[in-house]
Amino acid sequence: MKKIIFILSCILLFSCKAEKTTLSPFVSVYKSDRIGNILPSYIFLKTQPRTFEIYSPTIYGSLFGQWEISNDTLFLFPEYEYFYRDSESRISKITPQDTSMLTIPQRYLIKDDCLIDVTNYSAILPEPFNNQSHQMVYKRVIKK
Repeated sequence: MKKIIFILSCILLFSCKAEKTTLSPFVSVYKSDRIGNILPSYIFLKTQPRTFEIYSPTIYGSLFGQWEISNDTLFLFPEYEYFYRDSESRISKITPQDTSMLTIPQRYLIKDDCLIDVTNYSAILPEPFNNQSHQMVYKRVIKK
């Protein structure tokens, strides 16, 4: 009986090992820099299926949708938005009538391990605010 307990103990001891957490090969993560009091935001690109999430901790929300790549440009097509406020969460479908900076289709230039926002916001922003003098840059989070 002692041999059986010893053998089972050895099996349990040697079968336990520390797990190494790594990013899935089907997910790419990009992070913007912190600008003043504005926390960084994140873009998650999933390949199976081709969906994305833009997570902004500053506004406690996310956008979800489909993505495509053409040459050196990433296109994001938002379909749903999620918000969490006052202990209440809400998810809603984005319609063509929803015109905010986040809900319009977005374009990002792919350069090295960065995504550079080249979306034309002139349809929703007045002239002084729609210039692209400050383009948001997302840097790829590399797994270690």
